Amino acid sequence: MFRKINITAELLKTRVKKRNHEDVLIDEVKHILNSDLLKENKILSHLKFYNKSFELLDESEVDNIYVFSLEEVKKICIKYRLRFLDSQLYRNEIPYEAVLKIKDLNTLYHKDLKGFKILAPKKAFSKAENKLPCLLFAPTLSGNYYLIHSWGKEFKWYMKYLLFPTQTFETLLLSVALLALTLDLSLPVELITLDRSAPYWCGYRIATFFHLLIFFSGFTAYATFAFNKNFSKSNWNETKV
Repeated sequence: MFRKINITAELLKTRVKKRNHEDVLIDEVKHILNSDLLKENKILSHLKFYNKSFELLDESEVDNIYVFSLEEVKKICIKYRLRFLDSQLYRNEIPYEAVLKIKDLNTLYHKDLKGFKILAPKKAFSKAENKLPCLLFAPTLSGNYYLIHSWGKEFKWYMKYLLFPTQTFETLLLSVALLALTLDLSLPVELITLDRSAPYWCGYRIATFFHLLIFFSGFTAYATFAFNKNFSKSNWNETKV
């Protein structure tokens, strides 16, 4: 029931849910266009793209299960308050196993892969913390990202609920409203009115809900500005850590 959260598994779930027939067709069109640009008679006119092809993976060569669009990565970043940044910004050493996988990819596909990205919590880019969940990606010719390796501990099961309010402004408002409603419903009639004849469902309870909502909204607004907290939706790819 209380399983730990594996970011790789969550990313795969997002990919399965999000991908539809139109997405598959778009990916196929991109692949055809990219392949066309690499034909001998077009190499000179697209030399910049041709040179770049040695630094990026071709999606037709790798396992498509581990190829993700930027939108899919962004969704996971927002849900679990993660950052998707250049590997140079990572404060710890990348595991040797990941380095070996990169070497294998370079040898197998005759590449010199560059432009790596890491998906990890903010602390991984600001502190020397090597136990955080991290995922290493390499860009593809179609503008997507191939998952090379993952390491670190998994998130606790409750993190998806704890981080829900920080996703967007809408999720924060919903969380505050639910908190106010939960507390309001848990209060006995004796604590919300001096009218002993008042039933459980009464106008006093509705008034109490709005008072609690105003109080929690004010406290949340103060805490947000005081601690300079941004929503995950706005800082998932922000390099300032």
